[in-house]
Amino acid sequence: MKEGEKTLATSVYDDWGREPGAPIWTRLAALGIGGLDFHERVLAQPGGTYIGVFWHKHIGLITPFYPKDLPRVCLVSRSRDGELLARIMAILGSRTIRGSSSRMDGRDKGGSSALRQLARAAETGYHIIVTPDGPKGPPERIKPGVIHLGAMTERLIVPVGAAASRFIRLSTWDGTIIPLPFTRLALSYGEALKVPRTGDPAELESLCEELARRLTAANEQAGASLETSGD
Repeated sequence: MKEGEKTLATSVYDDWGREPGAPIWTRLAALGIGGLDFHERVLAQPGGTYIGVFWHKHIGLITPFYPKDLPRVCLVSRSRDGELLARIMAILGSRTIRGSSSRMDGRDKGGSSALRQLARAAETGYHIIVTPDGPKGPPERIKPGVIHLGAMTERLIVPVGAAASRFIRLSTWDGTIIPLPFTRLALSYGEALKVPRTGDPAELESLCEELARRLTAANEQAGASLETSGD
C-alpha cells in the first residue's frame, strides 16, 4: 500500500477485500477478466463523494469506466462468486467491502457490518458503488440497504444507466450482460436522490420505488443515446 492511502482491511480479507487463501483458479480467472482493454472514461458527479448504483447485470459495462485513481469501494457478497468479483474489482482499481445489500438493514450475513464499513469509507473520501439488486436478486429490484446507507452518510445516491450495441447475455439470475468486441457503450447518470433520515417503513418503500424509477430512466436514456448515434 502506498504512503498516505487509507486502509479498509479486516481480519478476514485484505485491504482490497480479497480472501488471502482463495483458490488459484479464482485468482487466474479474475486476472483474465479484469485485464480486458476497456475504454477508460468516467462521468463524474460534482459535489464530493457519492453513492453510485446500477443493476447487477451491468457490472461488466460500468465498472471498467471508473479510472483507477478515483478512490472507491464497492459492496461484494461473501460468497465464492463474490471472491472472484472482489479480485476483478481489485484489478480494476476498486477496493471492496464484503457483505450483502439485502442484509444492510441490521440483520445477519455481514450486512450490518458492511453498512458501517461503507459509511466509514464515505467519511474518509471514498465513492461507494452498490448494485442494489445483488447479490442474488430479485433482478432490478431495489433493496432497502442502499436507502439506509444514503440516510446514514447523507451522500447523494446517483443512478448509473448503461447500454451496449452488441453483447451476449449470460444465463445467470440477473442476465449478466457481456459486451462483444467493437461494441459501442453508453453510460447515463440519472437524477440523484437525496435520502432523508427516516424509520417509516412506508417512506422507505416509497424511496426504493423512486430510486428504481430513476435508475430505469437512466438505463432508457443510455439505450436511446445508442439508437440516435447509429450503428
